[in-house]
Amino acid sequence: MSLRIVSGRSGYGKTTFIHQEIITELQRAPIGDPIFYIVPDQMSFSSEYDLAAESGLPGLIRAQVTTFKRLAWRVLQETGGIAKEEISGFGYRMLIRSLLENHKDEFTLFKRAATKRGFTDQIEVLLKEFSRYCMDYSTMANALNNLENVNAPKTLIDKSSDIMLMLEKMEQKLGVSYIDGEGYLTLLATKIKDSTLLAKTDIYIDGFTSFTTREIEIIAELMKQVKRITIALPMESLQDAVDEQSLFYQPANTCARLLEIAQTEQVEIEEAVHLHEQKRFMSKEIAHIEANMDQLPPLQTKSEGNIRITEAANRRAEMHAVARQIRELMQQKSVRYNEMAILHRDADTYEGLIETIFPQYDIPVFISKKKPMLHHPLIELSRTILEIIRTDWKYEPVFRAVKTDLFFPLDAPKKTWRERADRLENFVLAFGIYGDRWWDERRWVYKKYRGLEFYSKVQTDEEKSIQADIHKIRDLIGEPIKALSDQLNQSKTGKDYAIAIYTFIEALNVYEKLQSLKQTEEENGQLLLASEHEQVWNEWVNVIDQFVLMFGEKEMSLEEVAKILDEGYDQLDFSSIPPTIDQVIVGNVDIIRLTNIKAAFVLGVNDGAYPKRMDHEGLLTDTEREWFMQIGFELAPTSKVRLMDENYLIYKAFVTASHFLYVSYPMADNEGKALLPSMYIKKLHQMVSDLPIEVAVVDPSDMLTDKLDLTSISHPRPTLPYVITQLRSALETGELPEVWQSVYQYYLMDPYWSKLVKRITKPIIHGNKTEKLNEELTESLYGETIISSVSRVEKYYSCPFAHYASYGLKLEERAEYRLEAPQMGDLFHAALKWIADETKRLDLQWSQLTRPQCYQLARQAVDYIVPVFVHQLLLSTNRYRYIQRKLEQIVANTLIALSQHSKGSSFVPIAIEAGFGPGEALPALEIPLKRNRKMQLRGRIDRVDAANINGNMFVRIVDYKSSKKGIDLNEVYHGISLQMLTYLDVAVENADIWLHEDADPAGVLYVHMHNPFIQSQKEMEDAELEDAIYKSYKMNGLLLDDPEVIMEMDDQISGFSKVIPVRMNKDGNLSKSSSKVVEAEQMRLLQSFVRKKHEQAGNGMNAGDTRVLPYRIKDKMPCNHCSYRSVCQFDPGDPAQQVRVLKVEQPEIVAEKIREEMGSNEHS
Repeated sequence: MSLRIVSGRSGYGKTTFIHQEIITELQRAPIGDPIFYIVPDQMSFSSEYDLAAESGLPGLIRAQVTTFKRLAWRVLQETGGIAKEEISGFGYRMLIRSLLENHKDEFTLFKRAATKRGFTDQIEVLLKEFSRYCMDYSTMANALNNLENVNAPKTLIDKSSDIMLMLEKMEQKLGVSYIDGEGYLTLLATKIKDSTLLAKTDIYIDGFTSFTTREIEIIAELMKQVKRITIALPMESLQDAVDEQSLFYQPANTCARLLEIAQTEQVEIEEAVHLHEQKRFMSKEIAHIEANMDQLPPLQTKSEGNIRITEAANRRAEMHAVARQIRELMQQKSVRYNEMAILHRDADTYEGLIETIFPQYDIPVFISKKKPMLHHPLIELSRTILEIIRTDWKYEPVFRAVKTDLFFPLDAPKKTWRERADRLENFVLAFGIYGDRWWDERRWVYKKYRGLEFYSKVQTDEEKSIQADIHKIRDLIGEPIKALSDQLNQSKTGKDYAIAIYTFIEALNVYEKLQSLKQTEEENGQLLLASEHEQVWNEWVNVIDQFVLMFGEKEMSLEEVAKILDEGYDQLDFSSIPPTIDQVIVGNVDIIRLTNIKAAFVLGVNDGAYPKRMDHEGLLTDTEREWFMQIGFELAPTSKVRLMDENYLIYKAFVTASHFLYVSYPMADNEGKALLPSMYIKKLHQMVSDLPIEVAVVDPSDMLTDKLDLTSISHPRPTLPYVITQLRSALETGELPEVWQSVYQYYLMDPYWSKLVKRITKPIIHGNKTEKLNEELTESLYGETIISSVSRVEKYYSCPFAHYASYGLKLEERAEYRLEAPQMGDLFHAALKWIADETKRLDLQWSQLTRPQCYQLARQAVDYIVPVFVHQLLLSTNRYRYIQRKLEQIVANTLIALSQHSKGSSFVPIAIEAGFGPGEALPALEIPLKRNRKMQLRGRIDRVDAANINGNMFVRIVDYKSSKKGIDLNEVYHGISLQMLTYLDVAVENADIWLHEDADPAGVLYVHMHNPFIQSQKEMEDAELEDAIYKSYKMNGLLLDDPEVIMEMDDQISGFSKVIPVRMNKDGNLSKSSSKVVEAEQMRLLQSFVRKKHEQAGNGMNAGDTRVLPYRIKDKMPCNHCSYRSVCQFDPGDPAQQVRVLKVEQPEIVAEKIREEMGSNEHS
């Protein structure tokens, strides 16, 4: 029984010394007494590999590379205790969640936090820390008593009491039958003395700078039992243990503690082996840094180029620079990938960037981290099926489950089933399927919603086919979950629930599907991904087993089961070793252990990262930990102690490699906020003069050609975006720098890259120009006769591509179960139509309606429509029922205003919701086109009014809008507002059908349907308020410049009308400047002009016009609300993209232009 310390600074050969001694002994006697080589978990694989490779032996029989936990398993196999049921990490987590839920009312300080999901993490970390530092329930009881005796703060007393309660309940639950991961180490400490195996064993411990209390306890027991224990510590001398500022304070303090234990236990202390010579470093500069890192002031040496500093614009630029440096080392210095390591302290930022950027440079990389299983299809399915049942079939969990693909039949074509799943998802979103609606067959009729015509239209063959697909996928998904739901409803104990869940997974053949996925990944060479499917199945089974082990006999609710299982799933991680040998290793500098590294890249060396800002996150603050230290109980180091370790940490990072050191830091974070370099950057400059600094920019193509670092264009894939940027710039400047011309030519000459580059650069060189459709294709899309609406023509004038996408490609946005503005318009129109029919049935004139009658009619109309409106949307929730009442108010208030309008008007409605076009009461408005083609316009006119004025009939159009609108002649002229004038044309042309005589146009008017909001600086009288409300319903539009016609629309007019957009002068004539009127001739010209615009649009459609050519009028563009912007990729900010800038002119100028154009047409 003896203790030997092997010491020396980093790179002085401590690990080599141990390896050589073990190998020498193995070569002397391959079979003999065992040798255990204990290392941290992160070193186990590399240490075993290195030892096997260096020994030259065919195998290692005597020597075993192990960790403290694996040593515990080995000893317990011999001495007993291994038969205890193990509570795994996720089982331990589930147990904590259960204890927190069951005892939440017993806590003092933790009561409110106990049910919070994140609180489980904090409790788990603290309990494991207490286990490592030998703090059990009885110890904690003593500590609590001592804290009370020294008058510790009440918060700490309450917190300690709650922690003690958790320790008590945990120990009671584990009892003598179960053991957790930390419990193995506790058991090991008590069983070492009983091991005959250890009595003849040599033990080596390497890779540690300090030990937990539990590890110290184990080492103390090992000293008394094994032949010899050799411990390697990175330190210079024991004198470092008395200087807290020393670089090697922590390992020296550990050494002093071990020697003290050896003396106390009367263990022989062998002469220490102190290594004095650097063994690792082939670079003079790195060796100099190692020797001077703890010197004040440090000596300085001259740079030889083996240490480089990179100052990057941001972290992304930093990672591109590192990737280029790795390729440079590989190509120019012959350094293999597995001889390079990347060290960081910000896994969330850097590891994601590495996974994104390094594949662009074809750099194989292994990130030393555990990847969570949470998003694997099996775990996602297991979580969501319970959520589906608990939330009554809400949309989100249902389709998270569907998108795992595990419902689909084994070996069935996934593409077909995914398309069906997409259709099901669209249907569920559009039709508002949830809860019992999943099983109500009346709700599973598929028809496209076409306003309120939906319920009267016959289902097409295409719709029937889609419905059949939807029913197939619904039954495939719904029936297994419904069977699970029925079984869960009968479950009482944890075991019952577990059996139900396992039966569900088994019925879906999930294991066979995972095996199929594994085979596919293996065939594609993705060995790491292939192993994940096997791992996740085994771990999932373990979670279910652990759940049954701990809660099998306990009566539970489904909600409790789901919470506990979720905690278990949260803890599942994929374990992985490098799938190939030659890969760059990436790891966190705090925990990674590396050997045989030639080049190290230390990332993010910024202020706040090195040294790290210390804030002890967790349940115990630094002050509270100091209270425990004060009463003689050791816990994990405080922030202050850990801050003193920062010098050693950066020292370890800088001296990891033997040949090359690359240090980098970003100057800004992801949000553009400035970052400062660490103080260690300055220290590097103090130790090594003339250190080269590389500046890494976001886009190397931004640099001037003479300053461009050619290493930034060292690989085709990441360089491609820079070339694109330069080509885009060249289109504006007309000049492409010579170096980028060469790079561009390289792409064009390379067989692999040329096709890709031509495809990518096509939009830049040619813009987003579309091809003109040929006549045959146009006819197949639109037919010989174009059946069009006015809104379709307006869309064509807004942007030809938007028209093509909508009516040619028939692209549609996904419909969702929610109230949209067009649907509100449908409801308003339908309500007013119902009211018109009802008043006609009751023989009531609108002018006779009282206010109560208006409210009653509005309520009756909306109540009549709601059951057939958007799949009963307004009946689905209380919120929508409230909206329904608000819509009733709008209809009622509008009806009151319309009633008031009709009292002073001779114009009466002669048609409501008058349809024209194929299949309607009125014929289509037919527009002749080129090549003997034609366009038939169809539509529905909200209201047609007529009046007999001095023996002549006049008609006007009234349109209901949910927003303010008027007639702008500029928009008419450019074709983007044709609806009202087209409807007027139809009404005039078909007047004889309604009136049995011809009629003249009187104008067009918009009614704004709304709930009035009146602003006033003073309190208003009732009469004033009524008047203000009435004025808010003043109609807008364009009317005939005829005082007699105007008077028939508002017989109370005096000055400004409260009903229509005109002002009457005292002489009885209309004010031209304050009235929206045109003369009869101009009205006829407008009708003819609108027909001409339809003709031009129809000819453009037939000509195959698909240009991406939106208009801009002032600040208005159709792109702002266009559904197809993601398809055409139009960028309003790109000067190379074409826009039709429409000129805004005075109405009289526009009218004159229309007159000229129509006059020239007549002459031609």
